[in-house]
Amino acid sequence: MMNENDFKYVLQDFSSITLGARYSYHEIMENERVPFKLQSIVERYILPHITDPSMEIGRHVLSLTKEDPCYRIYENLKLRVKYFEPREKGGFQEKRAKLEGFLEVAGVWKEDYMLQEIIFSNLAVMAFHI
Repeated sequence: MMNENDFKYVLQDFSSITLGARYSYHEIMENERVPFKLQSIVERYILPHITDPSMEIGRHVLSLTKEDPCYRIYENLKLRVKYFEPREKGGFQEKRAKLEGFLEVAGVWKEDYMLQEIIFSNLAVMAFHI
């Protein structure tokens, strides 16, 4: 059973910025641990295309299509997704995918899959021109 704050965290290392997939865009903008540059990118390029800022980033990424304006932004940020697929004999298998590959999985997404993390390339975030 999941708690309200499961999959809500910010991790940052030399190569990446990792957000828990259950963070809403509103929470991302309010969290002081989310790098300012990433917040600025979200505010300027993602939020104008979102109707509800309380939408979870994981749900948004799960619903993206290549025609969505946010897809190109996330592709430029070298977004990767960490998720878990159920195994036939029980348990889960961890998987990671780049955005384009994840869209194929999202097309056949089942309720028992678990989306855990949205991972941004630190270099891509720093190189992104605002």
